[in-house]
Amino acid sequence: MCTTYLATELIREFSEYDIIGNPRLVRLNPNVPWKTRGNGAVSILFGKGQGEKKIIGNIDGEDIWGYYYGASTPSTEADFERACAVVKDLSMFEDEKTNPGIVMYDTKPSERIYWQAVRDIVTQEGLWIITEPKFKRGYKNGRGLIGATAATAWKPRDRTYELIAYREKEKWGTERKIDEASVIAMDKKFYSTFNNYDYEEKHMIIAPSSPCPVLFGIRGDSESILPKAMDLLETEKVDRWLLYLSNQGTDDHIVPKSLGALEPYSSVMTTGMVSKNPAMIAGGHLVFGISSRGKEVDCTIYEPAKKFRDIGMKLRVGDVLTILGGVRERPFTINVEKIHVDSLSPHRIKTSNPICQDCSKAMKSIGRGQGYKCAKCGKKAKEQDAKFEDEIRDLEEKWYEPTTSALRHLAMPLKRMQT
Repeated sequence: MCTTYLATELIREFSEYDIIGNPRLVRLNPNVPWKTRGNGAVSILFGKGQGEKKIIGNIDGEDIWGYYYGASTPSTEADFERACAVVKDLSMFEDEKTNPGIVMYDTKPSERIYWQAVRDIVTQEGLWIITEPKFKRGYKNGRGLIGATAATAWKPRDRTYELIAYREKEKWGTERKIDEASVIAMDKKFYSTFNNYDYEEKHMIIAPSSPCPVLFGIRGDSESILPKAMDLLETEKVDRWLLYLSNQGTDDHIVPKSLGALEPYSSVMTTGMVSKNPAMIAGGHLVFGISSRGKEVDCTIYEPAKKFRDIGMKLRVGDVLTILGGVRERPFTINVEKIHVDSLSPHRIKTSNPICQDCSKAMKSIGRGQGYKCAKCGKKAKEQDAKFEDEIRDLEEKWYEPTTSALRHLAMPLKRMQT
């Protein structure tokens, strides 16, 4: 199913209440092995709105308003059971990865929970030591309780927005109708949006490939721009839409760490010198090594990153890099999300073997590191007697990222870093 669609149904169910702010779409640690595909959770603050309000969506032809300020309404057991009924009705329990959880708080839980859940591994037992909700219910193994609590606890330091549009129910599972040219036009007109279209792979990013209710999602830095961007798209009929506040594209999952402090399932920013030249392995993945203070770790650029691997292939021993990525346990490697080339090492390449001064013939290699020998007269030469030229390094000291299709939800695109 779809957690964000569930949010629209909860808003319908609790229409007697006002919404304070925006519904929140929060992505959590992308490295946990049991995560769902997007590892997302949603929270909504219901209450009594005060003062100014804004349109944050449309459901059943009715505008949905979010108040800038308001007072939360104490939750009741009756409200909780209503919410649980919606969750139970829409959840696809037959899917092994569907483990929903729902929590209700009257006061915001500790921000610590969010930062642990986006950067680390959290257990349900550890969760309740920090904070206990007024009401909670987990289904199946109940792991959804962790995400639900973390989404409620999130206090944005950086933020983005996503406008998600949904399909008419009878079209779920059928091919989506979205005009590609209109997506490109929208992307070029509204610079504050991001991750709309992959120009390398010529592929729309705004539409999911799964048979879920989502028609498209537009992400951006400006909340007011997103409805205008939606209006520019040529698509099948939009059944409903909702504008979420989100941590997507913020790099909230990244923690600065030295190579010696790397731990599996974490996402890190670390610096090292290339210690092993890049090599392509089975599956089209690219591996190279970096080292720092006696520690050496492999870094992997996986096949879906496409042309990002071409950047990796240009690295040479001695280059100094800052790497952002997730740490895998097996094989122990950094799954590279971004690279900053801090400095490039001089690198010389051999262009020809030495020429025998007596015979004017090119010498032949005796063996790796053993020098050269003239096949005619037997005269020898050293390795350094070959002709070398400085390699032209088609790299700059700057940031590089994968093709747009391969970016993680939480990864900050270079477009945001440069604005």
